[in-house]
Amino acid sequence: LEGGLKFDFSEISLPKDCLSQTNDGNEDELNDEDDYDSDNEESSNTLQICFKSMVDTLSKQDPETIAQVQTLVKELRRITLLWDELWLGTLAQHQSEITKRQQQLEYEIEKVNENPNLNNEEKISLIAEKHRIIIKPIIFILEQLQDVTCVESETPHEKEFQEKYLDDIKDVILKLKNPEMPEKPQESLQPLKLLQKKFQQKFHKRTAYNLKMQDISPILHGIKDTVIAMPGIASNTKNVTISYVSNLVSILPTKTKPKKLVFYGSDGQTYTYLFKGLEDLHLDERIMQFLSIANTMMAQNADPSGHNLYRARYYSVIPLGPRSGLISWVDGTTPAFALYKRWQQREAAKPNNKNSLATTVLRPSELFYNKLNPLLQDHGVKNIENRKEWPLSVLKQVLKELMAETPSDLLAKELWSCSISAGAWWQVVKRYSYSVAVMSIIGYIIGLGDRHLDNVLVDLTTGDV
Repeated sequence: LEGGLKFDFSEISLPKDCLSQTNDGNEDELNDEDDYDSDNEESSNTLQICFKSMVDTLSKQDPETIAQVQTLVKELRRITLLWDELWLGTLAQHQSEITKRQQQLEYEIEKVNENPNLNNEEKISLIAEKHRIIIKPIIFILEQLQDVTCVESETPHEKEFQEKYLDDIKDVILKLKNPEMPEKPQESLQPLKLLQKKFQQKFHKRTAYNLKMQDISPILHGIKDTVIAMPGIASNTKNVTISYVSNLVSILPTKTKPKKLVFYGSDGQTYTYLFKGLEDLHLDERIMQFLSIANTMMAQNADPSGHNLYRARYYSVIPLGPRSGLISWVDGTTPAFALYKRWQQREAAKPNNKNSLATTVLRPSELFYNKLNPLLQDHGVKNIENRKEWPLSVLKQVLKELMAETPSDLLAKELWSCSISAGAWWQVVKRYSYSVAVMSIIGYIIGLGDRHLDNVLVDLTTGDV
């Protein structure tokens, strides 16, 4: 049931070229890897044959449902990564490599210019050749992207992209192939930097922005009264199906540009999902299933009202393939980071605060490094980028200072403010305590990582984490 575009950033990579100085392993290791890859490929082919057989069988039994699901998945995969997102994401991913090649080119040009055995004409010719060789992998990436995005447009959004950017893209590639001044790498790479800046203008804000479904996928916008079951909804009575898809699509300002989609059900209700691309959500799905099983195991511990004292809050995750999927949108929750951010903004807005005139509030990473970098220099750490050289005592000191500057009752005050009475407050605090205990133990058992404040959601009305 895959269909659609199969693409991710890793498919566009810098090719190995004659400038590479690394030698990856010996022949035996390469042979072992070839055998392993061969086994994997054979296993993958067998699975594909099995899946195809299953789809063929299901298509004979219920052709309408299978055809509609295939169309839905294909169109969702189309909007996984829009063309402008693809260009910006790929350029950002390879930015460090582009910078390295520019520095390498500057070094090579300096060596050529300092060579007393070459005349001026030979230097110009050699610099042009070095420019061609060193920049060739970058051009290779741009041409691959161009091949993806210069095909015949199928949506208004793709057509608009081609009208707005295609001529600029061709011009950049041409200028990189035939630079006017190859002896000045900063100027020869300037067209590429300007192109990247042009893409960034659309995504420069940290807030979400909206697109219309009719522009990015007219087919999804046009589906009506389908027989497709609403994803992630378990019903013991009548099945809920997708009636139509909302025309408003919100793009979240994170790395993979996930889309917030709204499906309207046959029961008249709206169902909101976060559509994520470039990620395999099968592990997330298994974790949610594990939480459901854990709730069943803990069901014997109930309070007087019949609710489980120990229960884990979870949501539906629906993988649509190895690189995309839908996540049920969790309404009524607040990221813990949002509470911290609000406190920062309140502090900055106080009239007696000397920093109240500051236009922006420092991000946590900026606060962290503002304290860390001076201490690392005091301890004689030369390579600040290498985290292995950071002394543990310095990290502990920074943590203690940041904790001392942050109120310890931020969350407690929020829970108190959202409670309508003392009794309600007590129930919320008690529920919060049980919820933190359950999620902490389960997280420890399964080794759950990446628990930063944006990934911890709190329901301030119930206390669930």
